[in-house]
Amino acid sequence: MKRVLVIFGTRPEAIKLAPVIKELKKLRTIKTVVGSTGQHKEMLRQVLDIFNLKVDYDLDLMKSNQDLFDVTINSLSRLKLRLNEIKPDILIVQGDTTSAFASALAAFYLKIKIGHVEAGLRSFNKMSPYPEEVNRKFISAISDFHFAPTKMSKQNLLEEGIGNHHVYVTGNTVIDSLLDVSKLISDKKLSVKIEKQLIQLCNSNIFNKKIILITLHRREKFGAEFKKLLNTIKDLAKENPNYNFVYPVHLNPNVKNPVTEVLNRIPNIVLVNPLDYLSFIYLMKKSYFIISDSGGVQEECYIFKKPILVMRDVTERMEAIKAGYAFLVGSSDKIIKRKFNQVDKKLKNNFNFFKTKNPFGDGKAAKRIVKIIQDNL
Repeated sequence: MKRVLVIFGTRPEAIKLAPVIKELKKLRTIKTVVGSTGQHKEMLRQVLDIFNLKVDYDLDLMKSNQDLFDVTINSLSRLKLRLNEIKPDILIVQGDTTSAFASALAAFYLKIKIGHVEAGLRSFNKMSPYPEEVNRKFISAISDFHFAPTKMSKQNLLEEGIGNHHVYVTGNTVIDSLLDVSKLISDKKLSVKIEKQLIQLCNSNIFNKKIILITLHRREKFGAEFKKLLNTIKDLAKENPNYNFVYPVHLNPNVKNPVTEVLNRIPNIVLVNPLDYLSFIYLMKKSYFIISDSGGVQEECYIFKKPILVMRDVTERMEAIKAGYAFLVGSSDKIIKRKFNQVDKKLKNNFNFFKTKNPFGDGKAAKRIVKIIQDNL
């Protein structure tokens, strides 16, 4: 029997690999083993419960104050033991984390085939997103199966010299997951429960005004540039008292400390600790529009038809920009404020930002990926 090892460590990876694992588990001809590198333990547990999955192996890499060197070294050494024990025919990794790269590298050293889910995304700036842009390219260099979510990502791979017969356009598995989750939170009983939890967590009735959802946490922005963005958000909140600006704040001190310092006492800015996945998606569904530097949110917001201001200079998801619902605004306060007001005005006039079909797929990406794996094993 052929063996497939699927490895993840962060919440976004688990979300995007969950539909692939569920499809693999349906096959009697393949034994599917699930491994975790364990960066987001509590967040992972929430996602695993939602998708009814369990981890077979936990590498338990999470340590306080660890850096990229620690993650890389510990991943390689522990994966060597596990890979020799499991002896998979193929290793599946997703995206661009350092642990995903280290996992792929360990498999390459042991001459195990590698499948890369969400392959081919490129910002063409190695420092943004950092270190993810380079991790993606490293994984591409050693992968055997490149599961590109879009034609654009496939073209990026072809231009880097990856053979056409190794690249498959599948759609993005996050759409598969989010369609399932959106059905869950549509249940009236569950939605009432989530809303009550959010009101309690935020210590205020955040739903008494329209919500601007904020997520900012990218490490390449840490320092003076991050504070500049926070001051722009403070200005926007003061200029728009009719909206609640809700910000789930990352616990990293490089994020939490400046956020608390700059935004803590603004009446219509609601700061809350990181939310569980269902609560975050529910908040996205209820929001007016979104301000974020996240890559995944650029994909997810399409499902709920929420425009997004992308607080980055470049994005590896240009499909969202070209589709007309996402807007690159960088760190310029003038550009951010101008685009905020433009989007606000258009929404008030019922402008449709979602005239094109979803550029990230139709919710059947996992089925396509598993069919390719099955055919090639």
